[in-house]
Parts: sequence; C-alpha cells; structure tokens
Amino acid sequence: MKDWVTNQMIEQFNSIWHRRELLYYLVTSELKAEHKNKALGFLWSFLDPLLLMATYILLVVVIFDRGGPQFPVLIFCAIVSWRWFTSSLSAAIASITSKRSVVQTTRFPLMVLPLAGVVTGLVDYLAAFVILVPLLFAFDATFTVHVLWLPVLIVVQLVLTIGAALICAVLGTYLTDLKNILQFLLKLGFYLSPILYSVADTVPERFKVYYMLNPFAALIESYKNILIRGMPPSEYMGIAAALAVVVFLVGFWYFAREEHKLVKAI
Repeated sequence: MKDWVTNQMIEQFNSIWHRRELLYYLVTSELKAEHKNKALGFLWSFLDPLLLMATYILLVVVIFDRGGPQFPVLIFCAIVSWRWFTSSLSAAIASITSKRSVVQTTRFPLMVLPLAGVVTGLVDYLAAFVILVPLLFAFDATFTVHVLWLPVLIVVQLVLTIGAALICAVLGTYLTDLKNILQFLLKLGFYLSPILYSVADTVPERFKVYYMLNPFAALIESYKNILIRGMPPSEYMGIAAALAVVVFLVGFWYFAREEHKLVKAI
C-alpha cells in the first residue's frame, strides 16, 4: 500500500509537472472569470473579506460590545484564511463535471482540475495581504520573530486544502447534491473554528480537546498568534499538521483510485 501510494504520487507529480501549462491556464482563466462580470473586478477580492469583516464588527463590537481593540484585524486574518479553504472546496466539487467535454475528449491528469481551484484560492489569499498588512499596523500588531512561521502555516493549509479538495472532486462527480451538503458543513465549520472568537479566551478548558480534531482551529489561532499577537503558533499546531498530512494522503489515494472511473461517471 505504501509503495503504491508513493509510486502514484511520483507518477502524478510528473504528469502534473509536464502539464503545468494547463494548470497555469486553468488558474488564470478562473481568476479572470471570477472577476470578469463584477463591476469592481479584481477589487472584489479585497472588498469581499472587508465587507464581511465590517458585518461582524457591527454585530460583535457595536451591538454586543465584545471583541476587544484588535478584533477587526483578528477577524480579517481569520476570514481570508477560511475563505481560501471554502472557495477551494466549492470549486473542487464541480471541477470535473464542469469540464465534461474536455475530460471526455482530452487525456490529461484529472488532478489538475481540483488543484486549479486550490491555487486560485491561494492567489486570492496572498492578494489579501495588500489589505492585511496595513491593518496589522493600524491595529498595533506585535511583530516578533514568530512571523517567520507564516510560510509553514501556509504550507500546512495548502496540504490540508489539497487533500480535502481531491475528496470533494471525486464525491462531487458522483453526488450531484453534494454542493448543498458542503455549504451546510462549511457554515458549521465556520462557527466551530475560532474565527469570531479566541480559543484561549472563550472556549472552556473541558472543550479544548475537541479542537485537536479540527485542524483549522489550530491554524487560525496560529495565524492570529504569529501575525498579530507576536506569539508562537498554537500548541495544537503539530496535531493540525499531522491531520493535514492524513487528509492529503487519504484524498490523494481516493482520487488516484477513482480517477479512471470519473470519465465514465460524468
């Protein structure tokens, strides 16, 4: 089993590398299509999380008088991270069925299709730093050497997102109503992850063990810690990284096993 997965990973990596122009084309096409019919175009990548942040500021800070002085930048930091994950999974569900004619007429590694959505989300996430960096200064973020953890956290989220996207791509091909189910699960995940709150300040000690099973809890807390609080990543970050690898391996194995069936399924 281990040798099969290793051989498949090497084979898939080589196939994707040889078709990297296709991946680049898909990503650029999705970025263009994403903003083509919007009046504000590419600016919507910045305004969307900003408007969502403003909504929760109104709800939490103004109405309920909670959140603290750094709440706006804390929530923006969490929202852009979560947005990358959710947009990638939403794109992955229809990544194969939406390219039915291409899949049925052209031979290429199908894994490129869900990967394109993940990379597109990553580009949007990195673009959001144009807004996040000024917010860090505006709300007196504490900058320390721990900010160097940022590339590591991005890699962990990338690995987790790819694995989840591969699973969604296969299931989305077989189950046409999966999109509705996923939307519900992502809304549930939004509130179960520390986006509107902090684990350290809000979650009772007896419940914190459940956050060990939610890699996004550690990821989001770690983003907040290293970028805003000047603290090291969450104590659960090692568990989150391990879970990300497990999700990636399961997603890769499942996609590789089903890939030859997907063309017939659509």
